[in-house]
Amino acid sequence: MEIKNVLFIEPYDGGSHRAFREGLVERSGHGINCLVLPGRFWKWRMRGAAAWFADLINQGPPQTPDLIFLTGFINVADLRGLLDPPLDRTPILLYMHENQLTYPLSPDEEFDFHFGFTNIISTLAADRVVFNSAWHRDLFLDALPSYLNRMPEAVPRDVAPRLRKRSAVLGVGLERKPLPADHFPRYRGGKCDPEAGPSWPRGKRPLILWNHRWEFDKRPDLFAAALNHLLDQGLDFDVALLGEARGQDGVFASLRDRLKDRCLAYGHLPGRDDYEAMLERADIVVSCAEQEYFGISVAEAVHAGCYPVLPRTQVYPSLYGTRCKGRHFYDSETELVDLLTDLITNDTCGHVCSLDRDVDVYCWDRLAGAFDRMITEVAENGRLNSGNNSGNNPGHRGEK
Repeated sequence: MEIKNVLFIEPYDGGSHRAFREGLVERSGHGINCLVLPGRFWKWRMRGAAAWFADLINQGPPQTPDLIFLTGFINVADLRGLLDPPLDRTPILLYMHENQLTYPLSPDEEFDFHFGFTNIISTLAADRVVFNSAWHRDLFLDALPSYLNRMPEAVPRDVAPRLRKRSAVLGVGLERKPLPADHFPRYRGGKCDPEAGPSWPRGKRPLILWNHRWEFDKRPDLFAAALNHLLDQGLDFDVALLGEARGQDGVFASLRDRLKDRCLAYGHLPGRDDYEAMLERADIVVSCAEQEYFGISVAEAVHAGCYPVLPRTQVYPSLYGTRCKGRHFYDSETELVDLLTDLITNDTCGHVCSLDRDVDVYCWDRLAGAFDRMITEVAENGRLNSGNNSGNNPGHRGEK
């Protein structure tokens, strides 16, 4: 069933949030209109965006939306309370890219209870809450009791069980063309008989890819330190340093100077086609993230055939670990260096790997239908008061 009037509100329309919105709008079978604010000042978005958007909606056309689709940088209760009747009864679907209960603080920040509590209130006020991974959902729900117990009195009861009944899981869409039906698992991570399939590495020497933001929560300093250890060993490899610097331009400067012509790319590439070409060229994608609830950039690289090297403490084992027996996870800088050393120097990590096929389910062309069905259900039924609607959907592939 087509829902003709979905209102998508994004208070922080930048980076992965904007890419998600654009991907859904482009491929959805529903009629989606958008209200957005630029991706900056996230704290002020959480404090005041609800009033801004409520004014725009109240002053707009008299037609009531069939559903309001929100993401986490807004207070859903504030928005609902500020909407004029009958707009205030519109079903609301809240998509959680991340949360402020478990998100790490930057070095110059102090803990502020307000932002995590805004997330809690928003999940209570929404009719349906959708997380981008089951790991994220469980992390959020498990953090609720200790977070709420910071309150001196009048603590809301049974918040986690109530939210679990109304929560669902749908992964983030990838801007990648789905793999063909005859695609076969590839050999990765070591030298392979040329007759057995595509060669590894894909070029003359392994190409290590960084394709994340250069901010503290992605720990670019850990990545730079690990690569410096590899260079100290005299290992021969290429590197592509991609992503948004966001004021951290110097974090990779000394590494680039040391790599010289072995640094094949630095910062933003001219266009999406150039980025896709680099994904198809790279051999190893590394994440050092201190927080990752889904990991779009890793999923894109894995879909393109890269060998993932990932922190065990984040979402990755729940997405990839059950379907691949290879060595992909590390717990320390020493383990990261050792794993990269093995990948570069010998074939001890080599194995047939179907992770690209497993990630294929997250391509927008395959995932959009699941979002459309969720939108239809929430628009028609509103709040789900019982049962767990996180059943079979593409967002559950490979999750615990």
